[in-house]
Amino acid sequence: MPTPPRACTYCSNTEQQANACVRVQRAVDGGEHIYAHKVCAERAGKIPLYEFTNGSEEGR
Repeated sequence: MPTPPRACTYCSNTEQQANACVRVQRAVDGGEHIYAHKVCAERAGKIPLYEFTNGSEEGR
């Protein structure tokens, strides 16, 4: 099953999927993971919770 696309929260670049998770919503809000490009997150002053490497989720 293919991985769904991950859109960046901070930019409109749809050419590349987001490669980092910057937030996880509370379970009562759906528990969704909020993604961003690592560079965009750093520009926004956010520290990624984890980054994607070769299509897998690995903790930071």
